[in-house]
Amino acid sequence: MSAIIAVGMVMNVLSTVGVVITNKYITGVDGFNYMIFLSFLHFVATTLGTRVLLAGGVFTYRDAPMSAVLPVSVGSLMSVAFMNLNLAHNSVGFYQLSKLLCIPVTLIIQYFVYNSSVTNGVKMTLIPITFGVGYATVYDLDLSFTGMVYAGCAITATAMSQIFTSTYQKSLDCNALQLLYHTSPIIGLGMLIMSPFFDDIYEMPNHVFTQGCINRILVSCLFALGVNISNYLVLGKTSPLTYQVLGHLKTVLILILGFTVFNKPFDLRNVIGIVIAMVGVIAYTEVKRRQSVPPALPVTSLKR
Repeated sequence: MSAIIAVGMVMNVLSTVGVVITNKYITGVDGFNYMIFLSFLHFVATTLGTRVLLAGGVFTYRDAPMSAVLPVSVGSLMSVAFMNLNLAHNSVGFYQLSKLLCIPVTLIIQYFVYNSSVTNGVKMTLIPITFGVGYATVYDLDLSFTGMVYAGCAITATAMSQIFTSTYQKSLDCNALQLLYHTSPIIGLGMLIMSPFFDDIYEMPNHVFTQGCINRILVSCLFALGVNISNYLVLGKTSPLTYQVLGHLKTVLILILGFTVFNKPFDLRNVIGIVIAMVGVIAYTEVKRRQSVPPALPVTSLKR
């Protein structure tokens, strides 16, 4: 694993955990429950951030056709929209289960659409990861027909979004910042359009914005910039499957933080699920490491 991938993964984990904790305070303490509008602010910050980084010479501009930028942007929007509808119409348990199903769906899409497959060793490591996270997080499975439809759309949209981001970034030969420069304004505009369908926009102007709330929103936007950059970096340098394994690692870390920082109650089931998932993550990392090592050249003896 190259240093830039390792840095991207660490950045992704830290930024995601940071944005989750900050958003928990924004919704729980500040009472700002307008998550799609907050996502709009996140992509405004990402749009401005990428332009500041471009002006500062951190990366160079690279043109990208709208035919490539649009699928990545729309895929991200559809993933967010349907995941929100999935959560709204199903129990939290079924919502978590649907997120776990993104792994097999990604494998199926890559196999049939892109003629890409993974080794049996990788497939075996995915079993403890999905089982462990599912055992630790999935409890109630209350659902409806409408909820199942939204869940199916959410799973497909999320898998396609990640495949698009990885595929188009590599085909365009763009780095994470170059592609994010083009997609972030489109995604931000889409979030703004979606906000009235998910947020109570009539109540939002009445919200009391304290200095603490404003500061936390700004911090959340900075974390989101890190999340968006590292998302594209990891997807561009690895694969959608590796990114999803990383996502489950983040779920485990967020669970642990919930128990330790927010004093969330936990039981033996949580502990067992976390341990099993971590074994799977470690096994997946080791299998991928071994696959990345080039085979040793045959040693031939020289006769004297």
